[in-house]
Amino acid sequence: MTTEPDPAVEELVRQLYWQGGAQQAGQGSVEARDRLLEFAGQMRVDQQMTIPYGEPTLASRTRARRRLKFAIFRFLRPVSWRYDRLLGDLADLTARLAEELIAAETEITRLRERIEASAPEAEEPR
Repeated sequence: MTTEPDPAVEELVRQLYWQGGAQQAGQGSVEARDRLLEFAGQMRVDQQMTIPYGEPTLASRTRARRRLKFAIFRFLRPVSWRYDRLLGDLADLTARLAEELIAAETEITRLRERIEASAPEAEEPR
């Protein structure tokens, strides 16, 4: 008895692949650092704004509901400003760690090349 794969699972896997899930797993330290720096910059910008650009929680089909969400968000915004700053700080610290990792990777590569260059050639069996 064979079971058919679930079409919903297949669709989810396909969507994750096309959204970049497969590429993100293998991204390098430089790309990770650049993305962290972009994220930290975005958090710094959001920290200064009353309503951050593209805030997904404010979307609604009806105008009245959008206005209500906007009013509630604006009322509660001072609470979340702190978290924008903290997320920005965390992203900055993580970017610094990524820079240290890049430096370590560069040093490891240099040392490996140095070891390979100074290692005597292995004798081939006769």
